[in-house]
Amino acid sequence: MASTKLFRLKNSIFAKFTFSFITVGLIPLLIISYMSLTTFSGYMERYAVSNFEQMLLFANKNVEDMHTRYNNISKGMYTYAVDGYGPLGEAIMVQSRMEDRRLRNTLSDFVLSILYSDPYLNNVLFVLPNGQVQMLNRESRTLDTQYMFPPEAWQARLSDNPKGLLFIPTHPERYIIGSSRNVMTFGRNLLDVTGPVNAQAHVLGTMYMDVNSGAFDEVFNRMVLGAKDEIYVVNNEGICLYSNQPDKIGSHYIAKDSNGYLHLQREIASTGWLVVGDFYKQEMFLAVERIIRSITIVICICMISLIAVAIWFSNRFSIPIRMLTRQMAKMESGNMDIQVTVLSNDEMGLLARGFNKMVIRLRSFIDEVYVAQIKQKQAELNALKSQIRPHYLYNTLEVIRMSAVANDDNEVGDMIHSLSNQLKYVLNSGEESVTVLDEKTNIEQYFRLMVMRYGEHKLEIEFRIDPDYLNCSMPKLSLQPIVENAVYHGIMPKAGKGKIRISVELVAKDKIAIIVDDDGVGIAEDRLLSIRQKLAGQVDQEQAATSIGMKNVHDRIVALYGDEYGLEMNSKPSIGTSVRMTIPLIRELNSLAESRNSR
Repeated sequence: MASTKLFRLKNSIFAKFTFSFITVGLIPLLIISYMSLTTFSGYMERYAVSNFEQMLLFANKNVEDMHTRYNNISKGMYTYAVDGYGPLGEAIMVQSRMEDRRLRNTLSDFVLSILYSDPYLNNVLFVLPNGQVQMLNRESRTLDTQYMFPPEAWQARLSDNPKGLLFIPTHPERYIIGSSRNVMTFGRNLLDVTGPVNAQAHVLGTMYMDVNSGAFDEVFNRMVLGAKDEIYVVNNEGICLYSNQPDKIGSHYIAKDSNGYLHLQREIASTGWLVVGDFYKQEMFLAVERIIRSITIVICICMISLIAVAIWFSNRFSIPIRMLTRQMAKMESGNMDIQVTVLSNDEMGLLARGFNKMVIRLRSFIDEVYVAQIKQKQAELNALKSQIRPHYLYNTLEVIRMSAVANDDNEVGDMIHSLSNQLKYVLNSGEESVTVLDEKTNIEQYFRLMVMRYGEHKLEIEFRIDPDYLNCSMPKLSLQPIVENAVYHGIMPKAGKGKIRISVELVAKDKIAIIVDDDGVGIAEDRLLSIRQKLAGQVDQEQAATSIGMKNVHDRIVALYGDEYGLEMNSKPSIGTSVRMTIPLIRELNSLAESRNSR
């Protein structure tokens, strides 16, 4: 029994749909998730490394710019001019030989100009060969005589490279009274450039510039570093010139363990220094790991939701089907008094409703066949009646006409004859288009009635139609409303006789224009504008009701042929009105036209 239920479950639509839903949804989700996580984690790691490389490159460029800036400031000794002497070196040589007391003022002015050339300069000291020191700083502090300045190590390094720039790593300002700051020092000799090129360099003095560590801070404070990340500026001898770890400044640089830190370095081309970064890997990839962990949790939630939705949806989908199957089995056994309970408004609900309707239709099928046959017979009788009514009307009018002729009232007979012809033309169904000749004949019948009504002294009509256009197709009953408007609104208000002219002209090889002109009273400009707006559909239906005939003709032409066809109206007060109907050039068969002519 259990095996039978298991077999049925395995072959049920519930199991198949659930398995398919999970297979189609879960496997791609797992594959896409794995590929996305792998790609994203690799991208984020590369992005982190690239970000640190960019930071090092930025720091490298700024440190190089800083070194170049102070190198250029130190070279200002050669361009600084002293009134009456020229370059600073020349003034020092002359004033030293003459033991001129102005030498101190000259050096003081020079030192002052250097001190305020850069915001990070703390002290500027100029040392003459005789040991005399000219110093200036921003706090007006003095040199401590207990310390020898400059230190012998600094002088030795300048002696080894008299033309180069001396750089002393961060050190305390012990030679300044009351100072506890750490500074970097740049030094350069002022050489006598007036002597021979190959002669030994003659030192006229040495300038030392103490630079605040803020110059380095400005460079590295812009870098976004973790708590355990370390940045160093290392000289050629491996000494730390600067670091975000202050206790390591001045010591030898020792690289961190590569397993725990990412080691990156950039060389400063102009100095040979290195900008080194030791970035803590765990902290560097911590954000990446958090994102990956969050994505993994979301993927797991999606997987669980997918399985739950698959089971719920499959069960919701299969229950109505099983119910419908049971009812169909009952119907197969001949029980037609069944109904399926509708549980939803979705497609399954529609299917249940359709099944219920099918059962009802099957029960009443025989009755419906009988009713349909009766209705068909009734429709045939109604059709015969509708055919009889027009003929009865024509025959009645013909009897009245013959009675009028018998009483010698030929005018009434002609009027009835014209009316009968018009009724035949109007009531003849099945034709949307007629020839120009048919429409011309109908207008002649209509105009004959108008002349009988108002007299030949009031109305006249003229046709200027080339015979080649008589077999062209046009909408049925499209000229009569235009001619009627011309009679009632154009000619009747006019004093004297009025004339209507109908002509046809070729507009293009595939278009013709049928023009209805009258010499009536015309239309005022505002009224003409209103009519044009009605034809264009720019006013509502109630306002357009006053020109329903013209509007109807225009709309029928547009519906039949397109927006490029229709009616156009032009008018001048006291001169007349012209209505232009543009339709496509469509010629009917000559035989058809001839048959209509014979009617």
